[in-house]
Amino acid sequence: MIDVIPLASWELIESVGRTLVGILQAHVDLVLPLAGVKVQLATTKLFKQLESTTTPTITIFLYRAMEHGELRNAPRRTLSDGSTTRPLLPLELCYLVTPWGVRINETPVADQLAAQEEHRLLGVALQAFYDHAEIGRSALVEDPDEPVWEPTDNVQLILESLPVEDHYRIWDSGELDYRVSLTYRVRVLGLEPTQRTTVPPVAEADFAWQPGAGAGGP
Repeated sequence: MIDVIPLASWELIESVGRTLVGILQAHVDLVLPLAGVKVQLATTKLFKQLESTTTPTITIFLYRAMEHGELRNAPRRTLSDGSTTRPLLPLELCYLVTPWGVRINETPVADQLAAQEEHRLLGVALQAFYDHAEIGRSALVEDPDEPVWEPTDNVQLILESLPVEDHYRIWDSGELDYRVSLTYRVRVLGLEPTQRTTVPPVAEADFAWQPGAGAGGP
């Protein structure tokens, strides 16, 4: 049950991505300070290169942005200046979090070490995001001169149980080998519309009465 939707500017998608990178990088540096792990936003264009990376990496890939169905028909809002506007656009952002271990060569030993490293990174990512299941306003990244969020905003970060078939579709679309990954959903984000309608205040009202217009009248 969602009582309040965070109100944010059009920059909210960029802000959420930077926030997730910051949360995960800080946790990785805390628990694996000597591992030199890099956390970054990425798309499938980079994935081919990461198959032979020399730096342990965790990628955060935004693979879907969608409208939150239950809140799409909210009523118009009346603002403090008396104007009205459309409801916030309720958004959910879906992310694929993938660890990439270092594979020096294609030998079984190298693959085993890389797999162990990737399992380690999966555990770190799970722990970091579990600790931040609700991301408070202070953790939401933005440029100081261009605020994105309201002072009381927060968002939810949910580990999603995506069916294996859907995982495979993500990798097949980029013609990539399947890799075990985590999927998260960030919800619910309220995108602020720009258009407002000013309604003139009611100056006076006229009430008319007709004889015989009561309960039994014509």
